[in-house]
Parts: sequence; structure tokens; C-alpha cells
Amino acid sequence: MESNVLVIDDQPSILESMNVFFQQRGWMVYTSLKGLKGLAMARKLKPDLVILDIKLPDIDGLVVLEKIKKEIPQTQVIIITAYQDMENTIASIKMGAFEFIHKPIDIHEMDAALYKLSKISGKGVDVKNQQIQGKRFNYDMSYIVGKSMAMKEVFKKIALVTDSRVTVLIQGESGTGKELIAKAIHFQGIYKKQPFIVMDCSTLVDTLAESELFGYEKGAFTGADSTFVGRLEKAGDGTIFFDEIGEMPLQTQSKLLRFLHEKEFVRVGSTKVIRSNARILAATNRELDTMMSQKSFREDLFHRLSVMTIHVPPLRDRKSDIPLLADYLIKKISAQTHMQVKSFDSDMLTHIFSRYDWPGNVRQLENTLTRAVLMAKSSLLTEEDLYAALGKISEKKQKSELFKPLCEVEKDYIIKVLDAFDWHFGKTCRILGITRPTLRSKLKKYNIGSKR
Repeated sequence: MESNVLVIDDQPSILESMNVFFQQRGWMVYTSLKGLKGLAMARKLKPDLVILDIKLPDIDGLVVLEKIKKEIPQTQVIIITAYQDMENTIASIKMGAFEFIHKPIDIHEMDAALYKLSKISGKGVDVKNQQIQGKRFNYDMSYIVGKSMAMKEVFKKIALVTDSRVTVLIQGESGTGKELIAKAIHFQGIYKKQPFIVMDCSTLVDTLAESELFGYEKGAFTGADSTFVGRLEKAGDGTIFFDEIGEMPLQTQSKLLRFLHEKEFVRVGSTKVIRSNARILAATNRELDTMMSQKSFREDLFHRLSVMTIHVPPLRDRKSDIPLLADYLIKKISAQTHMQVKSFDSDMLTHIFSRYDWPGNVRQLENTLTRAVLMAKSSLLTEEDLYAALGKISEKKQKSELFKPLCEVEKDYIIKVLDAFDWHFGKTCRILGITRPTLRSKLKKYNIGSKR
């Protein structure tokens, strides 16, 4: 029997291209420019597949998706959209969408989605029991941007675990956004109103780690002048996120493992057992396999933490996402710094973005773009702006412009950063990569007065 597909999109060109695409593959094709009409057609036709745009003129595409999956659960839905934000991706997956494809539509990506569909059932797939039920949440996750296949897999895994209490291990290099992924898991789920507590394991001192995690009673040790509630207890029924879990002392690893087994703990200096239902998320940039072979990380703890593993890819492995990230970050930075930079010269900067490997990942990209925005001479970032922000010299830069005294360059840049952040020393130091004493020293050196 011939498979049939309903395409719902407000762009005639999309309907035309999808009509050709599916007819060439032997599908019966139906189309609609409006969401409400498309929903009525879906109810009548009960198609094997719906291709659905999120942004429709008369109704939210996610509302259409929700109704289709509720009323015609055997119909599969592939979401298409020109908007690259994680909130809609996760919302659509939780409502039961089979796949999420960004515009402009890549026919190879659509073919891959159809192949996955055919592997499951031959055409339509009944996933009533597989569907992830959920609601849309208002927490803004738009800062996690990506349309690459690698990031789509990340989004899908996030959607799978948001409403569960399963332990999750998030792996990725420094600067890839592991804490953002942890926050997405927490704030996109049903426990979003519960606490989200971060424990940075790289700052733990072996002798104090247990107290920091479990808390202590007054008088438990010298200096314990009052009762201290530990991070685990503060998490309550929410989430505790162990950042850089690979840095956790071995002795503390043993105690965390015991908690994961028993779901209870005792404050230092107490005998009272405290039950906890906190969800455990952990992240690391370390190779835990190597650490386990070196006996510096417990294998049994690793298996407890990695019930679900999410690998956050480095920027060099998802360069197609960099222009999207850059566009988002430039707008965010401009708003924060009250600068007028709107975007970048796409031809030049896309080439630079893809040529550079960004070893510091998203964090380096954001810091670089912050410097570039602050130094920009117009509302459009240029190749020269980005090269300067990276500490490199543009091939187009004239030699006569190169020999400005370093002290003048540094003084001008410090003033520009101070002005951009309204003379907030903390933010200025973060962008400049220096300490407050160093900043004060340079202000004195260059005779830079107080806020002008």
C-alpha cells in the first residue's frame, strides 16, 4: 500500500520542494499552508507521516504536533523550522516528534530520517508506548544553539532524561557547555521548581570534601561553630550537579558511591540518618577510562554515574553550528555591553570560523566575540575585528597601522572594556583575563581616572 505524507508549512516553495521529493520516492503527498487546515486534513487522512513547520501563521506548530500525537498516535511527525533553539527541539521530542530538521532542508538529512522510519516499521511507526510525555516550559534555553547532527543527539538525550531521576554523566572538553546541558536537564523537566545545586569538585580539599557534601553539626570539629547544611541536603528533591567529577578525591568518591547505593547520608558529627531523593548529574573533561586504569577514579562509581551518558562535542566537530552560535552571541553581547553591533560579515567570518579549531570551545568563542564587539568600528563585525580579538593580524591590515605603541593599544582597550561594562571591575577583569590588583595597577600606570 502506498505511503502518504502531509506537509504543513506556510512557504509555498517548501510545499513544492517536498512534493517533488516525496513523489520521487513513491509517496502520496498532501499539502497545507495553514496549521488549522493541516490539522483537519490530518484527522481525516490519518497519514503515515506529517512534515510540520513550527512557525505557522494561524497556530503554533507545537500545538498541532501535540494534537496529532494525542488523536492520531500512529502518525509520525518530522518537525522542520528555520529557528535553531533547543527549547523547541526538546519540546517537540517530548511531545513525540520522530525527528527535527532545520531549514534550509537538506534532502540527505530527510532521506536519513525516512530510512530510520523504514527500519522501525517499513513506513509509519506506532510509538504510543515510546512517546515521551511532557509539557513546554518557559525556562529560556535558547543559548544552547546547534543544528548539527551531533547536537541533535544531545538534545534527544536531554529530552529522554528531563522527567526522570536517572543519573547522567556529561562528558566533553573544557568550554563545551557541560553545565548548560546539566541546567537544561533540570530546568526543562518536572523538577524545575526544585533546587539546582552545583558542586565544583576541582575546588574540593580532601579533608573538607565530606563536610561540603554532607554538612556537619555544631562542634563536630575545631571551628565548627554552627551547624552547616551540605550541598546534598540543600538539593532536596532537586538536582545536585558535580562539575569536574574526575577531580573528586578518592575518599569522597567512596562516600558518594555509598550514597548512590543507599540514598541516605549522615552529617559529620551526627548519627542521624538523612534520606535524600536528589537527582545526581555529573560532568567531566577527563578521560575517566584512563583514570580508572590508574586507580584514580572508582570503576564502580563510574558505572553508577553513567546510567545515561551525554557527550557534548567540541566546536571543531560541529563547525556548521559556529555561525549560528556567533550570531546569537553577538546579539547577546551587544545587549549586555550596550554596543550597536548587530551581526558579522558572513562571507569573511564564516570562512574564519571554520578555519580556526577553537580549542577553548564555546567559552573561547564567546570571549573572543566579546572582545571583537568591544573593538568593532561599525555595526557589522569584520575579518579585521575577529583577527584582532584572536590576537592575530589580518592579512589585509596595512603595515602603517601595525606600529601603534603597545601601551596605547592596551590603554584604549582597557577604557573601552570599562565603559562597556559600566566600570564593573569584576566583569572587566573577566574579559581582560587579569586580577583586580593588576587592573588597579594598570589604571594607575595609564592615569585612567574613575568612571567618566
